[in-house]
Amino acid sequence: AVVSTQSTGEMLSVIILGLYISSVLADSDTVLVLGGQGLAGSATLTALLDSKLEVSALNDDKAHYDYHDLFQDKIDRIVCSRAAGLDGCFELQNFLKSKSKVKAIVDFTSSKKEMMEEAVRVFAPLNPEVYIFVSAAAVYDVSENPQQPLKESDAVRPADPDLKETFGENNVFGHNMLGSEEVLVASGLPYVILRCGDLVGPRDTTFRWWQYQVWTEHFDLIGAGFPVPSDYEHLPFSLTYGEDVGKAVVSVITKGVVNDVYNIAMDKTFTLPHYLLELCIYFGNGESCWADYTAEIPSYSLYPSNHMGTMSMEHAKEDLDFVASSWEDVLRDTITFYEKARHNHTKERDIVLSKLNENVVPYLRVEKLNDAVLKEAEKVVEVQSTPELNRVEL
Repeated sequence: AVVSTQSTGEMLSVIILGLYISSVLADSDTVLVLGGQGLAGSATLTALLDSKLEVSALNDDKAHYDYHDLFQDKIDRIVCSRAAGLDGCFELQNFLKSKSKVKAIVDFTSSKKEMMEEAVRVFAPLNPEVYIFVSAAAVYDVSENPQQPLKESDAVRPADPDLKETFGENNVFGHNMLGSEEVLVASGLPYVILRCGDLVGPRDTTFRWWQYQVWTEHFDLIGAGFPVPSDYEHLPFSLTYGEDVGKAVVSVITKGVVNDVYNIAMDKTFTLPHYLLELCIYFGNGESCWADYTAEIPSYSLYPSNHMGTMSMEHAKEDLDFVASSWEDVLRDTITFYEKARHNHTKERDIVLSKLNENVVPYLRVEKLNDAVLKEAEKVVEVQSTPELNRVEL
C-alpha cells in the first residue's frame, strides 16, 4: 500500500496535537506546594495525594519528623530555600521550563509581602487555576474594629496611618501576613486565602502542643503552674487542626472556587486555661493542675498567637461544605502521635525537653523530668511490639 505525503503529514499533525493536549492535561493535574514540611503542610500533601492529584513540593531540606518516609517517591520534590530566593534555584528553573500550566499553587511560605511579590512574579507564568495562600487569624490583630466572631470581611487595616503603624508594631506577624494577602489579591491571579487559627495536630514544628502535653502529663514532676497573663485568662481563641487545612485545600480545588477568603478552624473555642485544663483532665491531673496568673517569671504562654477572639466558619461551611474535625478526635489523635513520638522522633523530643528545661522546669527537677520521658519512650517500644494495642497507654 502507498501512503501519500499529504496523508502522512495529516497523521503527524494529529499525533503532535494529541501529544500537546496530553501534555497540557498532565500539567493541569499538577499541584505545586510551597513549603509543606510542617503540621498543616504535611497534612495537605497527604490530602492532595489521597485525591489522586500530582504533587510537586518546593521546600528546603530541613524536614522534621517522618516527612521523607511519608512522601518519598510520592511527590516531586524541588529543593529550594525561600530565604535564599527563587531566582537562583536550579531545580525550580527546570520545573518552570517543563510546565506550561498547573492546577493550583498552595503557598505555606510567603510570610511577608516581599516573599509574596517574588512568588507571584515567578509563578504567574504557570497560569494556576487558583493560588491558595494559607494565612493566619493574626491578620485580624492589625485590623480596625473587628467584630465577634471574626468574619473574613473584618480584615481591613485602619485608614489612619499612625494607627496602622501602631497595630503593625504590636503584631508584626499579623502585619506581614496581611501584607502578603494584599499583594496576592492585587496580583490579578485567581486566588483563595485560608485563614487559620493556632495550628494543632501531629508534626508541629513549633512544638507548642508537645510542650504543653509534657507539662500537663508530668505536672507533679515539673512543679510549676502554667504562667497565664492576666489578659489571657478570659481571652477566647480558635484552633485549627492540620488535617482540616488539607480538606479545605482539596475542597477549594475540586469546587473551582476563586477570589475569596475563608476562615478555617474548629467549632469548639478555647481560652488558654480551658485548653490546659482539657489536657490535664486527659492525663488524670485535672484536680492538681493549676495556672499562675500572678507569676513573676516571664509568661511562657504558647497560645494564642492572635488576640482578637474567635473566628466564624459560616462562609467556609456554605461554600466549601467545610466540616471541622471534632475536638475529641483532635485531642486523642494529637496526644497519641506525640506519645509515640517520644520514641519515634527523638530529635524533636529533645528539642521539646530543651525548651521546657530552659524556660519552665526548676533546675533541681530537670533530671527527673528527662528520666520520666525517656522511660516512657521505652514503654512505647513495648506497646508498639504488641500488635493488638492501637494506642499507647502509660
